[in-house]
Amino acid sequence: MRELTYREAEALARRVLVDGVGEGLVLEGEGGFYALYYFFGLWGRRALEPEEVPDWVEGPRPTPESFLAPYDQVQWLERHGYTVFVNESK
Repeated sequence: MRELTYREAEALARRVLVDGVGEGLVLEGEGGFYALYYFFGLWGRRALEPEEVPDWVEGPRPTPESFLAPYDQVQWLERHGYTVFVNESK
């Protein structure tokens, strides 16, 4: 899922989490649900490019409601020592 573009993921999304930091698209996959986070707001941008790949992928989890909003996810990552969480494939 790390290579799935925003355009592809948006078409499959079961839930969309949006705030000023970015978007989290929740998809159903092998073993449960996954959130693909696109943190474009961290870089001062207002929108995503359709071909962007996610910065962070979280999951699997049992329900689509169990994921954090993008801002809260960034805070969680930083509290747990993830200082660089941008997708290495970008």
